[in-house]
Amino acid sequence: MRSPSKPPAARSGIVHPPPARPPTVLCVDDEPAALFLRKTLLERAGYQVLTSLNAADALIIFSANTIDLVISDHLLPGLTGTEMSRRMKQEKAAVPILLLSGVAEQPEGAENTDKFLGKADGPEKLLQTVAELLRYRRLKILDRGFCAEIACDLLGTPAIWHCVIQRTGSADILAWTQARTEQAAVAAARKELSKLNRSTTNHRT
Repeated sequence: MRSPSKPPAARSGIVHPPPARPPTVLCVDDEPAALFLRKTLLERAGYQVLTSLNAADALIIFSANTIDLVISDHLLPGLTGTEMSRRMKQEKAAVPILLLSGVAEQPEGAENTDKFLGKADGPEKLLQTVAELLRYRRLKILDRGFCAEIACDLLGTPAIWHCVIQRTGSADILAWTQARTEQAAVAAARKELSKLNRSTTNHRT
Protein backbone atom coordinates (compact mmCIF):
# COMPACT_ATOMS: atom_id res chain seq x y z
CA MET A 1 0.00 0.00 0.00
CA ARG A 2 1.47 3.33 -1.00
CA SER A 3 1.69 6.04 1.58
CA PRO A 4 -0.10 9.29 0.79
CA SER A 5 2.08 11.61 -1.21
CA LYS A 6 3.39 14.69 0.53
CA PRO A 7 3.66 18.15 -0.98
CA PRO A 8 7.16 18.95 -2.32
CA ALA A 9 7.92 21.32 0.55
CA ALA A 10 7.15 18.68 3.16
CA ARG A 11 9.16 15.97 1.36
CA SER A 12 12.26 18.12 1.12
CA GLY A 13 11.94 19.46 4.65
CA ILE A 14 11.64 23.01 3.33
CA VAL A 15 8.76 25.11 4.57
CA HIS A 16 8.26 28.30 2.63
CA PRO A 17 6.91 31.13 4.79
CA PRO A 18 3.98 33.17 3.51
CA PRO A 19 5.05 36.25 1.58
CA ALA A 20 5.79 39.24 3.79
CA ARG A 21 3.14 41.92 3.75
CA PRO A 22 4.07 45.15 2.01
CA PRO A 23 4.83 48.06 4.34
CA THR A 24 1.81 50.12 5.38
CA VAL A 25 2.15 53.88 5.03
CA LEU A 26 -0.20 56.37 6.67
CA CYS A 27 -0.49 59.57 4.62
CA VAL A 28 -1.94 62.71 6.21
CA ASP A 29 -2.81 65.85 4.25
CA ASP A 30 -5.78 68.22 4.35
CA GLU A 31 -5.66 68.68 0.55
CA PRO A 32 -7.60 65.78 -1.03
CA ALA A 33 -5.93 66.14 -4.44
CA ALA A 34 -2.42 66.04 -2.97
CA LEU A 35 -3.40 63.10 -0.77
CA PHE A 36 -4.78 61.17 -3.76
CA LEU A 37 -1.63 61.75 -5.83
CA ARG A 38 0.65 60.68 -2.97
CA LYS A 39 -1.46 57.57 -2.31
CA THR A 40 -1.37 56.61 -6.00
CA LEU A 41 2.40 57.11 -6.19
CA LEU A 42 3.05 54.93 -3.15
CA GLU A 43 0.64 52.18 -4.19
CA ARG A 44 2.30 51.95 -7.60
CA ALA A 45 5.61 51.55 -5.75
CA GLY A 46 4.18 48.54 -3.90
CA TYR A 47 3.12 50.03 -0.56
CA GLN A 48 -0.20 49.70 1.23
CA VAL A 49 -1.56 53.17 1.97
CA LEU A 50 -4.02 54.49 4.54
CA THR A 51 -5.05 58.14 4.38
CA SER A 52 -6.42 60.86 6.61
CA LEU A 53 -7.41 64.49 6.00
CA ASN A 54 -6.66 65.64 9.56
CA ALA A 55 -4.50 64.86 12.56
CA ALA A 56 -7.32 63.72 14.84
CA ASP A 57 -8.40 60.93 12.50
CA ALA A 58 -4.77 60.08 11.74
CA LEU A 59 -4.08 59.46 15.43
CA ILE A 60 -7.02 57.03 15.58
CA ILE A 61 -5.83 55.17 12.46
CA PHE A 62 -2.28 55.11 13.84
CA SER A 63 -3.43 53.50 17.09
CA ALA A 64 -5.74 50.95 15.49
CA ASN A 65 -3.43 49.66 12.73
CA THR A 66 0.07 48.33 12.16
CA ILE A 67 1.74 51.35 10.58
CA ASP A 68 5.30 51.12 9.25
CA LEU A 69 5.71 54.77 8.19
CA VAL A 70 3.82 58.05 8.51
CA ILE A 71 4.01 60.80 5.87
CA SER A 72 2.35 64.01 6.97
CA ASP A 73 1.92 67.57 5.82
CA HIS A 74 2.84 70.09 8.51
CA LEU A 75 -0.08 72.53 8.22
CA LEU A 76 -3.16 70.55 9.22
CA PRO A 77 -6.49 71.59 10.73
CA GLY A 78 -6.38 71.35 14.51
CA LEU A 79 -3.00 69.87 15.43
CA THR A 80 0.04 70.63 13.32
CA GLY A 81 2.03 67.81 11.76
CA THR A 82 4.81 68.20 14.33
CA GLU A 83 2.39 68.09 17.29
CA MET A 84 0.70 65.03 15.81
CA SER A 85 4.14 63.44 15.37
CA ARG A 86 5.02 64.10 19.00
CA ARG A 87 1.91 62.23 20.14
CA MET A 88 2.58 59.36 17.74
CA LYS A 89 6.16 59.01 19.00
CA GLN A 90 4.88 58.82 22.57
CA GLU A 91 2.70 55.87 21.56
CA LYS A 92 4.94 54.03 19.04
CA ALA A 93 8.40 55.54 19.12
CA ALA A 94 9.90 53.17 16.55
CA VAL A 95 7.58 54.16 13.69
CA PRO A 96 9.42 56.61 11.42
CA ILE A 97 7.67 59.86 10.48
CA LEU A 98 8.37 61.89 7.35
CA LEU A 99 7.23 65.51 7.56
CA LEU A 100 6.38 67.45 4.40
CA SER A 101 5.97 71.19 4.00
CA GLY A 102 5.52 73.71 1.25
CA VAL A 103 8.35 75.80 2.71
CA ALA A 104 12.02 74.84 2.64
CA GLU A 105 12.75 75.58 6.31
CA GLN A 106 12.06 73.00 9.00
CA PRO A 107 9.16 74.08 11.22
CA GLU A 108 9.37 74.25 14.98
CA GLY A 109 8.93 70.80 16.49
CA ALA A 110 10.50 68.95 13.56
CA GLU A 111 12.72 67.11 16.07
CA ASN A 112 9.68 64.92 16.76
CA THR A 113 9.98 63.51 13.23
CA ASP A 114 12.64 61.39 11.52
CA LYS A 115 12.98 63.28 8.25
CA PHE A 116 11.85 66.55 6.68
CA LEU A 117 11.22 67.16 2.97
CA GLY A 118 9.99 70.17 1.08
CA LYS A 119 7.10 69.39 -1.25
CA ALA A 120 9.14 70.85 -4.11
CA ASP A 121 11.64 67.96 -3.81
CA GLY A 122 9.45 65.88 -6.10
CA PRO A 123 8.18 62.27 -6.27
CA GLU A 124 11.55 60.59 -6.91
CA LYS A 125 13.05 62.11 -3.76
CA LEU A 126 9.93 61.15 -1.81
CA LEU A 127 10.13 57.49 -2.87
CA GLN A 128 13.87 57.40 -2.16
CA THR A 129 13.33 58.80 1.33
CA VAL A 130 10.48 56.39 2.02
CA ALA A 131 12.71 53.44 1.07
CA GLU A 132 15.52 54.72 3.32
CA LEU A 133 13.22 55.21 6.30
CA LEU A 134 11.75 51.73 5.93
CA ARG A 135 15.15 50.08 5.53
CA TYR A 136 16.44 51.37 8.83
CA ARG A 137 14.72 50.65 12.09
CA ARG A 138 15.07 53.74 14.28
CA LEU A 139 14.19 54.46 17.87
CA LYS A 140 14.67 57.61 19.91
CA ILE A 141 14.62 57.77 23.72
CA LEU A 142 14.45 61.16 25.44
CA ASP A 143 15.41 61.26 29.12
CA ARG A 144 15.58 64.69 30.69
CA GLY A 145 18.51 66.49 29.08
CA PHE A 146 19.81 63.54 27.07
CA CYS A 147 18.77 61.70 23.92
CA ALA A 148 19.57 58.15 22.79
CA GLU A 149 19.19 57.33 19.09
CA ILE A 150 19.08 53.64 18.20
CA ALA A 151 19.29 52.45 14.60
CA CYS A 152 19.62 49.17 12.74
CA ASP A 153 20.02 48.35 9.05
CA LEU A 154 17.49 45.52 8.74
CA LEU A 155 19.13 44.31 5.53
CA GLY A 156 22.49 43.84 7.25
CA THR A 157 23.75 40.31 8.01
CA PRO A 158 23.87 40.02 10.93
CA ALA A 159 21.69 42.93 11.99
CA ILE A 160 23.56 45.15 14.46
CA TRP A 161 21.79 47.74 16.59
CA HIS A 162 23.80 50.94 17.11
CA CYS A 163 23.08 53.42 19.88
CA VAL A 164 24.42 56.97 20.11
CA ILE A 165 23.75 59.11 23.19
CA GLN A 166 24.01 62.89 23.11
CA ARG A 167 22.98 65.82 25.18
CA THR A 168 19.78 67.26 23.72
CA GLY A 169 20.66 69.97 21.22
CA SER A 170 24.36 69.03 21.08
CA ALA A 171 26.31 67.19 18.38
CA ASP A 172 28.86 65.78 20.87
CA ILE A 173 28.60 62.00 21.36
CA LEU A 174 28.66 61.08 25.05
CA ALA A 175 28.31 57.32 24.67
CA TRP A 176 28.09 54.71 21.93
CA THR A 177 27.05 51.06 22.17
CA GLN A 178 26.21 48.09 19.94
CA ALA A 179 23.83 45.18 20.51
CA ARG A 180 22.52 42.15 18.60
CA THR A 181 18.83 42.74 19.40
CA GLU A 182 16.49 45.71 19.73
CA GLN A 183 15.67 44.79 23.33
CA ALA A 184 19.35 44.68 24.29
CA ALA A 185 19.99 48.02 22.58
CA VAL A 186 17.12 49.70 24.42
CA ALA A 187 18.29 48.25 27.76
CA ALA A 188 21.86 49.47 27.15
CA ALA A 189 20.61 52.92 26.16
CA ARG A 190 18.46 53.28 29.27
CA LYS A 191 21.38 52.16 31.43
CA GLU A 192 23.69 54.80 29.89
CA LEU A 193 21.01 57.49 30.18
CA SER A 194 20.50 56.64 33.84
CA LYS A 195 24.26 56.91 34.50
CA LEU A 196 24.45 60.30 32.74
CA ASN A 197 21.47 61.66 34.64
CA ARG A 198 22.91 60.47 37.98
CA SER A 199 26.24 62.08 37.13
CA THR A 200 24.51 65.36 36.25
CA THR A 201 22.55 65.32 39.51
CA ASN A 202 25.71 64.62 41.55
CA HIS A 203 27.55 67.53 39.90
CA ARG A 204 24.71 69.88 40.77
CA THR A 205 24.73 68.82 44.40
